[in-house]
Amino acid sequence: MDAAPTGPSASNLEIIRVHGDGQYGEPGGRLPVPLEVRVQERESGRVAEGVRVRWRVVEGAGATVEPLAAETDSVGSVAARLTLGSDFGVYRVRALVPEMDGGAAFFTAEAVRAPELRGLPAGPVAPGDTILLEGANLAPDPDRNVVLFSGIRGEVVSSQASQLRVEVPSCLPERGVRVRIQIGTLGSQELPLQVAGSGQVLLLEPGEDLVADASRGLACIHLPSAPESRYLVMPHTTGTVGAAEYDYTLVGLTSDGVEPVSARPPGPRPVPVPGASLSAMRRGHEQWEGRIRALERQALAGGGPRPETDPSARPTTRAPRAAPSLGDHREFSVLNRSNEFETVSARIRYVTENSIVYVDEEVPPGGFTDLDLAGLAREFEDTIHPTVTGYFGQESDLDGNDRVIVLFTPAVNRLTEEGSEGFVGGFFFGVDLLEDREGSNGGEIFYAVVPDPMGEEGPVLARSVVLGALPAILAHEFEHMVHFNQRMLQAGAESQEALWLSEALAQMAEDLVGEVFRRQWDLLKAQDYQMGNWKRAWRYLREPAGVSLLATLPPGTLEERGAGWLFLRHLFGHAQRDDFLLDLTSSVRTGVDNVVWVTGGHWPDLVSEWSAALYLDGSGLPSRPELETPGIDLRRTLSTIDGSYPLDPLPLGGVSFSLPGTLWSSTSDFFIITSPPPGGLALSVSGPDGQPPVEDAAFRFMVVRLR
Repeated sequence: MDAAPTGPSASNLEIIRVHGDGQYGEPGGRLPVPLEVRVQERESGRVAEGVRVRWRVVEGAGATVEPLAAETDSVGSVAARLTLGSDFGVYRVRALVPEMDGGAAFFTAEAVRAPELRGLPAGPVAPGDTILLEGANLAPDPDRNVVLFSGIRGEVVSSQASQLRVEVPSCLPERGVRVRIQIGTLGSQELPLQVAGSGQVLLLEPGEDLVADASRGLACIHLPSAPESRYLVMPHTTGTVGAAEYDYTLVGLTSDGVEPVSARPPGPRPVPVPGASLSAMRRGHEQWEGRIRALERQALAGGGPRPETDPSARPTTRAPRAAPSLGDHREFSVLNRSNEFETVSARIRYVTENSIVYVDEEVPPGGFTDLDLAGLAREFEDTIHPTVTGYFGQESDLDGNDRVIVLFTPAVNRLTEEGSEGFVGGFFFGVDLLEDREGSNGGEIFYAVVPDPMGEEGPVLARSVVLGALPAILAHEFEHMVHFNQRMLQAGAESQEALWLSEALAQMAEDLVGEVFRRQWDLLKAQDYQMGNWKRAWRYLREPAGVSLLATLPPGTLEERGAGWLFLRHLFGHAQRDDFLLDLTSSVRTGVDNVVWVTGGHWPDLVSEWSAALYLDGSGLPSRPELETPGIDLRRTLSTIDGSYPLDPLPLGGVSFSLPGTLWSSTSDFFIITSPPPGGLALSVSGPDGQPPVEDAAFRFMVVRLR
């Protein structure tokens, strides 16, 4: 095997527009927003780093794009800047990956004159009225003209070069506004206009909610003034482009006539994550696991025999091996940090109905006792194996021994690089289930560290630390083993599952094993399995707007994994059927498509409901059931970490405001509006500076009355 993963084949890639399409500028000017694309694997959606993208102007004289070629970064993205030529009209730019099958990504820009606003109605006007604006250099397509009333967008009904017919936003309170016309970032002067009478008011009872489509930047609501009332306000994206960022603006207008200030109050200062030592301990494992999954993808893409889609068409086991006996010797190939294989000699130390425990013949002093090995084997036998197979399906039996091999070897200790925050605790490697691949051991194997109190083979690892960390890692990796069998070997999928969903499923295995111990009132053991998920979720909820649910870069950050587990935990609670996780695991569909197929839901609705549940679950509010996470009280559970719930929405509403923000794919921002002032409060979500949002963002806007 090569010293490092070679990355995906260009024939398996696709290129996606992320930012910068549809801009307007003046002739000879440089466009304000870079043209950005993301390159990813076609089936799995995983990002492709280090792929060379070439840029070229294919329409429009005199335009230049820089650079002409560049490589994608760690999230699969690359950007270029376009300078328009001296002529008015349309310019087109192409971005492509040489030798890639399929199409390129195209960007369109247009050189235009800045719009002018020359006349308004004498006023006053009422919310919902259609009014005539006089001007110059206006776009003939109504949707290209953006008309803002103190930052809140009104819908353009019709347009000519010198006139626009515009609907005054129906949410506006009684006040003076300043009207502006924009085409892209080119804007006119502002003119004053008086709005008479309050707009259409949103009347919600405590616990009721409204979800508005904000994909065009026209979503606007009017919250009435009511003493002691509180509203949860959630702008969110439901886009499915992995790890994409989308800028937005949340505008609030009160009736006092004061123009909104475009600024965002500083958020909470970062604080140390409680129990950070556990997070650090797992981080080394997660980084190595991401590398393993990448190597599996490389091996699967390497050709060779593929399993048939029909499981009955191909035997999945060899002839049975002789029954294992204590002391039996075997040699294994174990992957090292250089992506090469070293030979390990080991002997059987313990056997159960579903596992064989091998220990390397060369281990540091201070290692496992026989009781330690027996305890780990019995925990796998009695709890981990039946729980994981019960929810996710059976593992394969390629080697015909009816058991999973657990190999304890200092070769795993040596995987942790010097100076790492954590350590590699153990892993499953799918290549072991591909017999025709280099280094395959031809069977179901979990590789695990050994205690090393003196740090002879890697980091210093006391017995107690290893014994505390391994069971949860074993449950996690055993799910990956089962998943590989169900998806790749049995169902014959063409690619692995998307990273975010694959990891969420494995983390659910930890959670469900912990639930078994919780039902047995072994709360300390339950926490050994569940606390990792709780702490990752805690980290995510500290700043959810900055984390994509659809993580695509191995191994995924702790915060991304927290989001993935929270989302799957929410879906699992609502599924109320035993085969829900099995259906996700055995599917040949990938990522969002897999979730939508198995749940029968609509992705935007699933994201909206989950986002609201992150704040509402455990609050006691009588909201609809979809806005809760059955089976776990998120507030009570996550508050055990440091005594408070980490999701702390920003308070707003006393004065007019214009807040710029950025959201990642399929995640939310959270605000609390307390007691809107006299005259109420108009709220609107749009793209940056009132422009339409990026189409792929699929913006939504949710409001829940809390009291």
